[in-house]
Amino acid sequence: MLIAEQLMLLLLDPERGQLDVRYDATDPDRLGAAALLLDLGDQRNLAYRNGYITYHPRFPSGHPLLVTAGEALAAAGPGVPLGAALDLIETRTRPVARTLLEGLHRRDLLHRIRHRAWLPWATWRYPLRSSQARNEALAILRNGSQRAPLREEGLLILVDCAGRLASFLDADAHTRATASLLALAHLRDSGDANASLLASLRATLLDE
Repeated sequence: MLIAEQLMLLLLDPERGQLDVRYDATDPDRLGAAALLLDLGDQRNLAYRNGYITYHPRFPSGHPLLVTAGEALAAAGPGVPLGAALDLIETRTRPVARTLLEGLHRRDLLHRIRHRAWLPWATWRYPLRSSQARNEALAILRNGSQRAPLREEGLLILVDCAGRLASFLDADAHTRATASLLALAHLRDSGDANASLLASLRATLLDE
């Protein structure tokens, strides 16, 4: 499952079927674009260095949204600033959050209900259908190791930028997670490419 899909499952209110982010937090589509960027990195299809993203596909992406995101980065050429890379992915995959939810619905992980269907501006809601996938995402968020930092630390960063971290962690775990996130600030210029990407991504999202 994509990091972006796990993020949507975490941000989704299981009963109301709506994405739940804090009013002053990062927009779900922006968070989805950031998650797709991490998915490309997780597949080793991009490189990050000194604030710039370079897309170099080595393995098939296997998901239409990742193909679209990769094509957007490829068209921009090598050395795209991180913020611009997020802009490109968000623009080309919009509405990324709803597209991800639709994909989860097609895989029978979510219901799909038209809210107030009699109104011309009625919207779709996606109540949770199966809790297994969401529980797996929760386990990664709460108990993640460092074996897959782009997925585990990435989910932590994105959920935090949505203003939802305290919803999933107890007090002790939240304190540890916050300390871990703050420590990322010192890794932006480290020799670890994954750590640098995560640190820069968090800083970029928080500065917007």
